[in-house]
Amino acid sequence: MATRYKEDLKIEVLRGQGEFRAYFKLYDELFQRGTGNHIIEFESPLQRKRNPIQHEDVTAAVRVLKANNRITSTAMRVALRDQTHRNFTPQEFDFIVNLAVQSMTMIDANVGDSHGSDFRIGKYRHATWLPEECFVDFVSRCFPQVLAERRGRVAFVLDKRKSLKAWKLKKRGEITLKGTDNLAEHLLYDPSNRVISLFHHAEYLRAHLNLWEGIRESKDVGIAAALERGTLSPRLLVETLHSLQSVLFRYDDDRSMSLLASLIKKRGFDSTCSVPEGYKMFDDTVPEDFQYVYWGERLAVLYHAVQERPPRTGFQKWLRWQTSESNSFLIAMLALAISIFVGILSLGLSAVQIWISWQAWQHPVQISTSQ
Repeated sequence: MATRYKEDLKIEVLRGQGEFRAYFKLYDELFQRGTGNHIIEFESPLQRKRNPIQHEDVTAAVRVLKANNRITSTAMRVALRDQTHRNFTPQEFDFIVNLAVQSMTMIDANVGDSHGSDFRIGKYRHATWLPEECFVDFVSRCFPQVLAERRGRVAFVLDKRKSLKAWKLKKRGEITLKGTDNLAEHLLYDPSNRVISLFHHAEYLRAHLNLWEGIRESKDVGIAAALERGTLSPRLLVETLHSLQSVLFRYDDDRSMSLLASLIKKRGFDSTCSVPEGYKMFDDTVPEDFQYVYWGERLAVLYHAVQERPPRTGFQKWLRWQTSESNSFLIAMLALAISIFVGILSLGLSAVQIWISWQAWQHPVQISTSQ
């Protein structure tokens, strides 16, 4: 009874065999956070009187999303009531929908805008599933594609991806690696504290990627078509796995794999990250014109952060200051001020000379001749 909900989620969402330890650890934490002590809802009659949220309510919401990816958040309330024959409070509804979206797509739907209008990571504003917004539009908004004019830059960064190995980011770039359970935050770099968020649920990615195995041209399937199958774009899944296992934690790089093992042990990263799958559909021999469609821009931002790593020694700091844009501007302003001062001084001296000449003309010196 206690694990029935896990089997239901495996059928409805994961559709694969495996333990999915990291996935269910996250699910259980989110469920308990939203329901308090109401997780075990079958044995206690007191809990039935309190009408607790049940795991079946979450799986029912997942079925609604899979059946209609054009549904809005507002219409979802009615559909969920019809599925469960229960009326939920607005807070209960927000919790159920958030957990259903997270379970299905690993995105924080942020229904109810729980993060607030001021919550930002760098320039990134957390997406919220708006009341009248279609589910597919919300998911698409979470994963914007690289603009055409930026594709050249992304291709350049991919050619330089060896400089983006995780251990280099940490040691040379002084960047902290942080795990995230929100796929929309993958590779998100916060310049204020030099932290990068990494979506680490590799077993979830592999399970959904396996759903596309044997389907021709599956790499070109977009988010809308993928949601009709109850999953995510295979290209998005592949890019995420590849960025983890063939860029950051390259499977044939001992130092990166050692760092990954430490993150798995100490930071709760999914242990499946250490099982190479990133090159299954997108390896190092892919066509040259294949680019990162979803995560390319964030890789470019990260590459720039590595190139602009903070100076360590006093000399490096002085040299950085000497060559910085702000210092160049200061020097330019100082030069302008000196030029203005010299100009005013020259103008003053010229005025004095003119005045002396004028006085000399007005009052010529009379030279007397002696007899």
